[in-house]
Amino acid sequence: MRHLSPEKHPAFVLIILTLFAVVGPVSIDIFTPSLPAITAFFGTTSAIAQWSVGLFMLGFSLSMLIVGPLADRLGRKKTLLMGYTLYLAATAITLLTDSIYLFIAARFAQAVFGCFGTAVARMIARDYYRDQMEMKMLAYIGGCLTIAPMAAPIIGGYLQEYAGWEYSFYVMAAMAVIAILALTLLPENKLEKTTQKPAPNSVMAGYKAVLTDSRYLRFTIAAGSAFAGAFVFVAGGSFVLIGQLGISPATYGYLFAVAIASYLLSASMGPKLTATMSRSQSTLVAGSLLIIGALVSLVSGLLTDGLSITGYVAGIAIYELGLGLFMPLCQARATEHMKENMGTAAGLIFFIEMLLATLISALVGFLPVAGTLSLSAITLMAVAISGFCLMKTSDVSQVNPQTA
Repeated sequence: MRHLSPEKHPAFVLIILTLFAVVGPVSIDIFTPSLPAITAFFGTTSAIAQWSVGLFMLGFSLSMLIVGPLADRLGRKKTLLMGYTLYLAATAITLLTDSIYLFIAARFAQAVFGCFGTAVARMIARDYYRDQMEMKMLAYIGGCLTIAPMAAPIIGGYLQEYAGWEYSFYVMAAMAVIAILALTLLPENKLEKTTQKPAPNSVMAGYKAVLTDSRYLRFTIAAGSAFAGAFVFVAGGSFVLIGQLGISPATYGYLFAVAIASYLLSASMGPKLTATMSRSQSTLVAGSLLIIGALVSLVSGLLTDGLSITGYVAGIAIYELGLGLFMPLCQARATEHMKENMGTAAGLIFFIEMLLATLISALVGFLPVAGTLSLSAITLMAVAISGFCLMKTSDVSQVNPQTA
C-alpha cells in the first residue's frame, strides 16, 4: 500500500498524529458526565464506580512507563497497532459486560493501551521531522492535547443527555478504528537499534536511588497530593453535581471544561512568574492559590449545606489556577539537584502522582452524602498533605550554591 510522504503531506501527517495523541485524553474525560448513569446501570455504588476513573489515570501513568521501550523494540507502528487493537477490545468489553468489576478492569486496559499514542505521536514527529518543522509539529500536537480535555466532557455531557452513556464508548471505539486505519497511511521509520541494553541491576539501582531520595519524594508527593485535590472533582464531581444536586450532564460538561481551562491558563503563565521570582517564592504563590481555592469551595459548602454549585466551582477554578503553577514547579524542584537517573525520575513522577490521585480521590465515595462538602473536605486534606511535604524545603541554589 502506498504511504503518505511526511515531507510532501505534513498537514495530513499532523492530523493523524493528533488523532493518535488525543485518544487517551479524550477517553479520560468524555465519559465523566455519565458516571451517575453508569452507576445506576450496573447497580453499584459511587465509591466503586469512581475506580473506573482512578484506575484509568493509574493505567495512563503505567502506559507512559512501558510505551517507550516497546516503541523502540517493536517499532512505532507495531506498538500503536497492538495498543489500539487491545484498546478496541477493552472498549467492546465495557459495552458488553454487566459486571462493574469487569467494566473497571476494561477501563484500566483502555488506559494502558489507548494512551500509547500520547507518547508515540511525539516520537513519530521526531522521527519524521527535524529542526523547525519538528518543533512546529510538536507544538500543534501539544495544542490539541490542551483542547481535547476541555472539549471531551462537553461532548460527553451532550451524549449522556440526549443518547446515553454507551455512546461515549461508541465514540471511543470509532476513534480506535480510525486510528488503526490511519496507521496504514504512515511509513515506518527505520530506526537504528542499539546494541547496548541497560543491565537489569542498573535499572533497579536507578529506581532505588530515586525512591530513596528524600527531596525528590517530598516534592513528588506534594505535587501528587495537590493533583489529587483537583482529581476529586474529576472522580466525584458528576456524582455530586449531577446525581445529588440535579444539574444536567451537558451543564456539568461545561463546568468541567472551566476547571481545565483555569489549569491551562495558569500553566501557560508559569514561565513568566518564575522569570520574576525564585522557585520558592513561585511555589508559595501557587500554594496560596491552592489553599484559597480549597477554602472557597469548603466555606461555600458550609454556608449552603453543600448546595452551592457556583461557590464550589469558583473555588475549584481558583484551585486549578494554583495547580497549573504548582505542579510544574514541584516537578522541576524534585529533580533540580539530580545529576543521574533523570529519565527514571521523570517517569516515576507521573506514576506516583497518578497513584496518589487514585487513592486520595477514592475517599470521596466513603464520605456521607453532603453535597459539595464531601468533595471540598478531601481537597482541603490533600492541600494539607502537600503543604506538610514542603515544610522547611528551600531552593537547591540556597542549600548548595555550587550546583545552581
